[in-house]
Amino acid sequence: MTLLADKDERFKNLFGKAALFILLAVIGLGLVFLWTGIKKGAFTPKSPIYFVADSGQDLSEGMPVKFSGFKIGKLNTLTLDEQGHVQVEVSIESKYLSLIRRDAVISLKKEGVIGDGVLDVSRGTEGKPVLVAGDKVRFERASGLEQAVLDVKNRIMPILDDLQHTLHDPDGDVRQTLKNLREFSGEMRGTRERLDRVLGSVDTNLNNEVEPLLRSLRQSAAKIDQDMPALLKKVDSSMENLRKTSESINDAVQHSAPQLPGMLGEARETLGKTREMVGTTQEVVDSLSTSWPLKNAVPPPETGPVRMDSHD
Repeated sequence: MTLLADKDERFKNLFGKAALFILLAVIGLGLVFLWTGIKKGAFTPKSPIYFVADSGQDLSEGMPVKFSGFKIGKLNTLTLDEQGHVQVEVSIESKYLSLIRRDAVISLKKEGVIGDGVLDVSRGTEGKPVLVAGDKVRFERASGLEQAVLDVKNRIMPILDDLQHTLHDPDGDVRQTLKNLREFSGEMRGTRERLDRVLGSVDTNLNNEVEPLLRSLRQSAAKIDQDMPALLKKVDSSMENLRKTSESINDAVQHSAPQLPGMLGEARETLGKTREMVGTTQEVVDSLSTSWPLKNAVPPPETGPVRMDSHD
């Protein structure tokens, strides 16, 4: 290095410059790691919390622990004890312990339908003591897609079994209904055939009876059309004669009207004379009936008003 430095000024203090560059690189990497650790919470105080799971399925180290949608810790270790239970340790940032109660529940859930699994911590009951480091909480598995499918399967399979049994039962309602429908269909086919025959017979009868009737109606209509002018002329002539007769009667009444009072007076006078004549005749009959020769031969006269002949 001394030899190179003596010959070229650019190589003077080369070792120091390289050492300074390496030092700056190390410091930069350290700052990056420090910043990453801070962002990841590596330097944040954490408290261990424990729970027992029936199985380690879907549980893995490093799985995030969330509270109200925010990451507050992660799963540290999974160990199997002598009873076959899974002992799980999670580390939660100490500053969040004051928000969680001792009766809180850690649930294994899925982020979305097919997302990764997360451990979700509930808040717990207000008024209960807050969670402290080393406490144990209850664990439960939330119903995921597989569990939902399994529940649906467990509910549908008995229904399908009952349906299959009902469909294959010869004395069941379905088979009996199909049998009744088949019989009804056969009866309907026979009814349709009979109805077709009846309709054909009705059609034939209508053709045989209606056509002559229509022909007769057409002939009658033609005859009426032919005779109608003569009939109308006769009606007009009769109406004219009736009008003339009415006029003649009207003229006769008008000519006779002045003579009606005299004729009525003469009729009254004649009626009075007739009544007097009847009274005289009655007296003669009465006198004769009292005479000896006719007393027993003539019946006694009827009492009461004289009955007159009437033309009414």
